[in-house]
Amino acid sequence: MRNLLIFRLWQDFTIYTQYLCFAHTYILYAVDILLVLEVIQIPLHKPIKNELEAVGITKQMIFDNNSILDIENIALTDLISIEELQQIQNVCADAFGIASIITTLDGQPITQPSNFCKVCELVRATELGRQNCMRSAQFIGNKAHELLEPTYEKCLSCGFIDASAPIIVAGEHIANWVFGQIRNSDVKEEDIRLYATEIGLCPDELAAALSQTHIMPLNQFNNCIRLIWMMAQKLSTLAYNNLRLSNDNMNLLLAEQAIKQLNKDLENRIWEYEAANNELQETLASLQETQAQLIQQEKMASLGSLVAGIAHEINTPLGVGVTAASYLDQQTKLAEQLFATGMIKKSDFEKYLTASSDAANIILLNLRRASELINSFKRVAADRVSENRQIFNFKNYLGAIILSLRPNLKKSNHNLLIECDEFIEIDSYPGAFSQIITNLVMNSLIHAYPDGRQGNIKIDAKIVSNQFILTYSDDGAGISESNLDKIFEPFFTTRRGKGGTGLGLNILFNLVTQTLQGNIKCQSSVGQGSSFIITVPIVNGGTP
Repeated sequence: MRNLLIFRLWQDFTIYTQYLCFAHTYILYAVDILLVLEVIQIPLHKPIKNELEAVGITKQMIFDNNSILDIENIALTDLISIEELQQIQNVCADAFGIASIITTLDGQPITQPSNFCKVCELVRATELGRQNCMRSAQFIGNKAHELLEPTYEKCLSCGFIDASAPIIVAGEHIANWVFGQIRNSDVKEEDIRLYATEIGLCPDELAAALSQTHIMPLNQFNNCIRLIWMMAQKLSTLAYNNLRLSNDNMNLLLAEQAIKQLNKDLENRIWEYEAANNELQETLASLQETQAQLIQQEKMASLGSLVAGIAHEINTPLGVGVTAASYLDQQTKLAEQLFATGMIKKSDFEKYLTASSDAANIILLNLRRASELINSFKRVAADRVSENRQIFNFKNYLGAIILSLRPNLKKSNHNLLIECDEFIEIDSYPGAFSQIITNLVMNSLIHAYPDGRQGNIKIDAKIVSNQFILTYSDDGAGISESNLDKIFEPFFTTRRGKGGTGLGLNILFNLVTQTLQGNIKCQSSVGQGSSFIITVPIVNGGTP
C-alpha cells in the first residue's frame, strides 16, 4: 500500500510539474491532485506500544467539536514514521525541482535533506553554516505559523528564497516543512564569496557551486508553496488522526491493564473467599459436631434424671412391700412357736390368717405398682435411645411418659389435664414423642413456674384432616416478645449460669421438623402462659 501511495504521488506530481512548464493556467490543476489524496487511505504508522509510552505522548485529550489536546513533548515522528515522511518529502522535492526538509521548531532536521543544491550542502557542512541554516529554518517556520498563509522569505544563510509550511496537530505547532533554495537576482557571486569566508569555506568552491542552484520564477514557486501548504495540512490531519488512534490504543491498553488488574484482584478475592469459606466450613463442622455431642449429652442427662426419678419412685412401693413382708415373717414365726408348743388357739390362727392376708395384699399391690413403674421406665427409656418407628396407641404411651415424669410433677403438685382420643394409633417414632413431651414438661417446671407455685398444664392430642395436632399449654410466666423468636435457637436460655443449657427446645424443634417432618409454633405473652402447637402430617396412618 505504501509503495502504491509513493507511486501515485510521484505520478500525479510529475504530471502537475509538466503542466507548470506550459502555462500558468494549468497550475490550478494541482488542486485535483489533493482531491486524490483525500480519498487515498494513507497507512497509519507507529502505534503506541505500551501505556507508558502513551502517557508520555498524550497527557490529556478531549475529542469533541472543540477538541483540546495537551500534547506536550510530542514529536512528529511519534505520529508518522520517519520513513513515510522521508518518502513523501522526496517525491515532492523531485516533482517540483526544489529543495525540501522537515525540521523541528528550532530548525533541527527531522528528515534527511531532499534535492538540496550544492551551495547549501557545502554551507551545512560547516558548523557556523549549519547553525545559520537552522536559525533561518526556525525564523521562516515561525513566521509562516504566525501568518498562517503561504508566503516566502529570504534565507538568512545564503540569501536564497525559501518557504515553510507549518505542521499543526490539534492546534499545536510541532514541525515545519521547509522548502525552496530558489536563486533569484539578489544573490550575487560577491556575496557568496564573502559568506564563504565568514563560515570558513573556500570562496572559489562555493562560488563555483552557485551555478548548480535551483532556478524558478517566483509565480511558479508561489504555486508550489500553495500545494505544499495543502500537503502539510494533509500531514497534519494524518498526524492528528494517528494521535487519536494512539489515544484510543492507549485507552484500550489501559482498559486492558485495568481489566487484568481487576481479574487479578477478583482472583485474589475468590481465593480469600474460598479460604475463608473452607475455614468457616471447618468451623461449622466442628460446631455441628460439638452441638451433636451436647445434644446427646442433654438427652443422656434427661435420661439420667428420669432414672433417678424412677428409682426414687420405686423405693416407696418396694419399701412398703419389704415392711409388709417383714411383718408377715414376724407373724409367721409367732404362729410357728404357738403351734410347736401346742398352745395355739383358734383365735390365734384366725388372727394370723388375717395378718397374712393383709400383708400379702400390701406386698402384691406395691409390687404391682413397682412393676408398672419399671415397665413404664423400660418403655420410655428404650424409646429414648432408639430411633425405631412402630405403631402405638398415643394415649397409652402418653400415660407412660407422664408416669415416668411423676416424681418431677409431685414436687410442685401441678394439675395435669390430658385430652386425647383413646383410639388414636399412629405409625411413628415413640422415642421422639417421649423426648418432646419430656422437654415441654421440664421447660414448664423450670421456666413457667420459677417461684414454685402450683400451676395447670394441659396436653391435647387429636387428628384433624390428615394432620396430627399436639397442643401443649401452661398458665405460667410466659415468654417476652423479644425472646419469642429465639427460643428454638441452640444455646439460647434465660437461665445462663443457673443450670440452663439452651438445648431443650432446640432438640424439640429438630425432632419435630426433622424426625417427624412437622412444624411447631409458640404462642405466648408475659404473665399469660405459653402454648406450643405441634402439627405433624399423617400419611397412610403414620408420620412421614
